Amino acid sequence: MYRPAAELAYTAGTGDDRHRLRAFIERHRPGTGAEQTAAQLAACARVWEQPGPDGRGRAWERRWRSFPRLLVVLVGTGAAQARSVVADLRLAAEENPAVAEMLTAVPAGAARIEDLVQRGPAAPIWHPLGTRGGRPCGWTKL
Repeated sequence: MYRPAAELAYTAGTGDDRHRLRAFIERHRPGTGAEQTAAQLAACARVWEQPGPDGRGRAWERRWRSFPRLLVVLVGTGAAQARSVVADLRLAAEENPAVAEMLTAVPAGAARIEDLVQRGPAAPIWHPLGTRGGRPCGWTKL
């Protein structure tokens, strides 16, 4: 069973052009290594893959319109270490076919807690984890 460290629900937009964004939050600590975080990604991928009733669609579609983004918060990770941690997480994700498939469809990223506190979650601090890679961006732009 997958239990994220936290869940985030956010309403974006103005006037009639409003939409709801959701995210699962995971935390990564340097002492645990990428393997434990990768195990959480794998548990999330099992939820993403779970078939719906009668084998139609996916089970999560009964709860959400789109699968929540996946955000990994790097706790106690220096700025110089962040690139290595993100690279390790991407590698671990690529090694698990279910996680790799999920990350092609589900926006996911990693950011340092210090950057979140100083600059906020909408700042371009999230490093994409999917195969798309790319430049850091705000969590709503992953």
